[in-house]
Amino acid sequence: MRKKGLLTAALLTIGASAFAGGYLTNTNQSIYFLRNPARAASIGIDGIYYNPAGAVFYNEGFHFQFNWQNVKQHRDAIANYNGLFKYNIENPSLDGSRKFKGNVDVPIQPSLFALYNKGNWSFQAGFGFMGGGGGCEFNDGVGMFEAMVGSKGMTALGDNFAGYALNSEVTGKSYYMGLSLAAARKLTDNLSVSFGLRGIYATQHYNGSIKDMKYKMAAGIVIDQTQSPALSDLVLDCKQTGFGIAPIIGIDYKAADWLNLAVKYEFNTRLTVKSDAKNNTAFDQLASTNTAFAGYLDGAKTDCDMPALFTFGAQFAPIEKLRVDVGYHHYFDVATTQWNKDRLGDTNEFTFGAEYDITDRFEVSAGLQRTIYDQTDANVSDLSFNMTSFSYGFGIGVRVSEKVKVNAAYFQTLYDDYKTPTTTYSRTNRVIGIGVDIAF
Repeated sequence: MRKKGLLTAALLTIGASAFAGGYLTNTNQSIYFLRNPARAASIGIDGIYYNPAGAVFYNEGFHFQFNWQNVKQHRDAIANYNGLFKYNIENPSLDGSRKFKGNVDVPIQPSLFALYNKGNWSFQAGFGFMGGGGGCEFNDGVGMFEAMVGSKGMTALGDNFAGYALNSEVTGKSYYMGLSLAAARKLTDNLSVSFGLRGIYATQHYNGSIKDMKYKMAAGIVIDQTQSPALSDLVLDCKQTGFGIAPIIGIDYKAADWLNLAVKYEFNTRLTVKSDAKNNTAFDQLASTNTAFAGYLDGAKTDCDMPALFTFGAQFAPIEKLRVDVGYHHYFDVATTQWNKDRLGDTNEFTFGAEYDITDRFEVSAGLQRTIYDQTDANVSDLSFNMTSFSYGFGIGVRVSEKVKVNAAYFQTLYDDYKTPTTTYSRTNRVIGIGVDIAF
């Protein structure tokens, strides 16, 4: 039986949204993107991802690109459950609120592109982390777990409740590895089309625990798991894997010597992951009676589609050495199996950027991206919170020889805070990257 729900969806994205793009989609597949995220109408080797139809207009021959990115992100949640955290007997909060920190550290996120152009044909291959690529650690747990333990004791003990304690932590790792193969053909000197397939192998691993739970009564008596089986440690240890494949089509039109237009459509990747769990007995007993946790029982299946994506881009060349780019991305989130209109609407992105050739060897570029999420509080939790954001990137390209070019870039995302009745969420994110292009 397939499972879905708020906590299920949250854990599915805990390690899958560290990068630029939609809820599950990484669009930062190239250092060129970090330099300038408006790549939807680009003509280059990274067009294998951003504009596959346009890649056929790139130089003839064999081209190879390797990209390396380092990502750091902080996810903070300031929670207040009606002052409940004041009652934590080992770590009381004076004002009843507490800050929970999640850290994402991805030392290496690689991507590879290979392109062969000959005459009217282009043959393309690419590998990268289409989603995920790292993990997020909440070393002190999350507010919803602490509130669950504290409120349970308050309800059970009533006027005899004087406090609670627990130790909690949770870590999620998610890797959506994608391999794409495509071909493009010029129909005329100005018009080309492309068709490709991308296969995605998803692997996710979730570890978490709520341990050392205890309650303090008004008379000073402390109840722990030696007196109450209901306070048994909860241990989550679940690995999930799945595979999906989807077609990608594109069109590129060189409307004039100074104007290039392109569209791309990535179909929805239908993807279901199956759980291989080694949870402890207490967690499995909880999961068997609570649908929010049921997806982490051994053998359970969970929907986690990659949404369909439409992109449109235009590249202008007002003068010979300057290229100006604009773009629009639309993620069809509502059309996936795991989400619905009660929780969110589709995501929209708008991009703008420019690239300038200082000399034949040196070029610089910079760009902006605005990502707008349409979601309700039902789609937000302590484990997964995606907020509308504004990103900027800049970088340089250096041609060290006729056949080798080196790229370097910095990319920063600034998020809007998101507030629910219990919690205020905030995030910071930065990416640095280097890459090399090689022609043969």
